[in-house]
Amino acid sequence: MNPPFSPTRKVDGWVFLAGQGGFDENGKLAGETIEAQTEQTLRNVERLLAEHGCTLGDVVSCLVHLSDLGNLEGYNDVYARHFAEPRPVRTTVGAPLLGDMLVEITALARQP
Repeated sequence: MNPPFSPTRKVDGWVFLAGQGGFDENGKLAGETIEAQTEQTLRNVERLLAEHGCTLGDVVSCLVHLSDLGNLEGYNDVYARHFAEPRPVRTTVGAPLLGDMLVEITALARQP
């Protein structure tokens, strides 16, 4: 079943990404830890950005949902390895997520 939304939209040089989770190419969660799911989530974000000629360096803003704010430190460790200075602005909130998802990231990027 295709979800009733687009995974990305490009508007006037801006690329909007719908929330991405830690699912691999087979639709399985990448693992049970925040680190494993964050790594996969950011790979998914990178893949979608590349479809529009962007990289993580073009991301200006992220909205992050964590199912447990107690996972913030592990999440931040992975996030910091993927984003160089100047890092995107970011809002992080605790929220219930679908199934066993631990993290969901929505991003906004400016095409170079």
